[in-house]
Amino acid sequence: MAKRRFVDLHVKSTLSNGYSTPEQIAKMASYLGYEAIGLADFNLENIDLIDKVKRLFRNYGIDLISRINIDVDSPKELKSILRKIRRKVEIISVFCRNIDVARLAARDRRVDLLIFSVESWKQNFFDSSEAKLALNGESALEVSLMKIIKARSSSYRIKAMRILSENIRIAKKYGVPVVISSGASSILEMRAPRELAALATVFSLSELEARKSLSEVPMMIVNRNREKLSENFIMPGVKLIRRGEIG
Repeated sequence: MAKRRFVDLHVKSTLSNGYSTPEQIAKMASYLGYEAIGLADFNLENIDLIDKVKRLFRNYGIDLISRINIDVDSPKELKSILRKIRRKVEIISVFCRNIDVARLAARDRRVDLLIFSVESWKQNFFDSSEAKLALNGESALEVSLMKIIKARSSSYRIKAMRILSENIRIAKKYGVPVVISSGASSILEMRAPRELAALATVFSLSELEARKSLSEVPMMIVNRNREKLSENFIMPGVKLIRRGEIG
């Protein structure tokens, strides 16, 4: 059996509003047993740093996945950013703060991950309609566990866990992929993959499903996007094959 390739698709560093440097994160990721990390620090202003940071992570045996988190209030703003960023990063996630943004993000194939609030049921927009759109739009439900781990009270944790459990139940019902991530902003918040998987089993996931949500599912999305970003990509299922010269 092939070794499972674990990936934490949501970590932030000092390149944005995190508290640990990219090198510290790469070193910790290697220690914890990850093979890939999604660094959610990138934007239009620092996009030129991706190759440099990838080389840094490679020194620790870690595959860096470039990611942008989009947090806007209107579909118009979302469309504008998507047009500018899609072919510049490997993963695009959207915080679904209102129903209009949530619906557009779910059906737009440029969006990879959907993130929903765990603050209250009224602020959570993942329902059957959203799930159906997400399935057609090939986007996944992301569940970052840091808010559960760092919950300020037991009542908050219980409410958040109920919301996440319901979201995952709906995702599973309609076949929407689920990605588990840490949402860490420092090396102190990073957790080993099996620790995150164990916590994820609380949310209607079997142990096997939880491990897949930290390995096969995120890497499927990453590999699909890397194929699309390749200069040989023409359309899904069609690639340019370069022939060697005949001499």
